[in-house]
Amino acid sequence: MKKTAVVVVAVLAAVLFAGTSVAQEIKIAVIDVNKVLNQSEAGMVAKKKMEARYEELKKDIDAKQEDARKLKDEIDKQKVMLGKDKLKEKEDALAAKVADLRRITQESEKEMQERQGELTRDVLKQIENQVDIVVKAEKYDLVLERSGGVVYVAESMDITDRVLQLINNSSQTPKANKGAGSGK
Repeated sequence: MKKTAVVVVAVLAAVLFAGTSVAQEIKIAVIDVNKVLNQSEAGMVAKKKMEARYEELKKDIDAKQEDARKLKDEIDKQKVMLGKDKLKEKEDALAAKVADLRRITQESEKEMQERQGELTRDVLKQIENQVDIVVKAEKYDLVLERSGGVVYVAESMDITDRVLQLINNSSQTPKANKGAGSGK
């Protein structure tokens, strides 16, 4: 809602500005940031880093989950044969494993959210730098984000592919690839 209001205000300001200076033409462009995030080499590197870390965390969680399941099955099978003290000891051990599993799951979710935010911010910074280059080179007055309420745009106004190409050709992308192999 806020995003749409900002876009409307920006367009109105541009129209009003154009009305005061009829001789000056306003150049507007549109970009699909999500497309650039998903299709750029930098975006794909960030996604692969996220997937690799997710798999590491998932293996750890799955192993702990399996340990807890085995202990529960053992308790269920031996419940009748175990004394009250031994049963209580095993149930306490199971409760500790479940609590540990819950804690690790929450920490993993938090870590993944933070990593996704970091990696997305890095790619968005690259997108912003390349948009600035296109805006300056082609002298755009206003750039709108496709998902920010733009219903239709002429292909000639869409700078998404140009920005995507600049990001893939930029010197920033090899730096991102170096980091992918080092596990950082």
